[in-house]
Amino acid sequence: MTIASQTEGARAGGFMIPPRDNRCAFRAAVRHSRLVRILRVGIPLSIVLAVTALAAYQWIDPMRVLARVPISTDGMVISGSKVIMRQPRLTGYTKDERPYTLTARTAARDLANPDVLEMEDIRTSIVMQDGRKVEVTAREGLYDAKADTIRLQHNVVVSSADYEVLLHDALVHVKAGSVVSEQPVEVKMLQGTLTADRIEVAESGAVIRFERNVTLILDGDVAPSITGAVQ
Repeated sequence: MTIASQTEGARAGGFMIPPRDNRCAFRAAVRHSRLVRILRVGIPLSIVLAVTALAAYQWIDPMRVLARVPISTDGMVISGSKVIMRQPRLTGYTKDERPYTLTARTAARDLANPDVLEMEDIRTSIVMQDGRKVEVTAREGLYDAKADTIRLQHNVVVSSADYEVLLHDALVHVKAGSVVSEQPVEVKMLQGTLTADRIEVAESGAVIRFERNVTLILDGDVAPSITGAVQ
């Protein structure tokens, strides 16, 4: 994993440090290595959001939902042209045998627009290969089966024991394995905090970019503002 920075005096793969102070160079190198390590949050971030889209796909056909196990609901009602599931819950395993659970307060499909599923109060959890549990919550979600995308909006939080990612919204392209948010993002970690006005996760988490007004604070020290990518 490397950092490709676009700031003045930088070169791809790292930072070019002015020779005026070797101690400053050492501290910058430490910050760089920490940044590479802590920004691996992109991998679980993309996985847990993709799992949310996978579960939404299972829910988009109410008739299929009723016939499947272990999907369960507390009830299904019809309101106008909408079929609404109350308290839907889905448990299962990813292709690499990671257990996951997704719940929502409601999941609704408009028969006039059958490719779209509207969800409220979403909560997804997945156990990573190292045993850590990663969870995502959002007030609203919109899954588009035709585009194979899911947009989470309003108080989107991705959390584990090591970090918490706060987003206003997130657009997930499932097949591409990418996540994009054009709104401010904050990453709270054990080592510090990173903020930016845009985040992009690509290649299923292998690349993560924070752009526009990027600020990293580690152990009480403010690192230089950067715009770059972690790969």
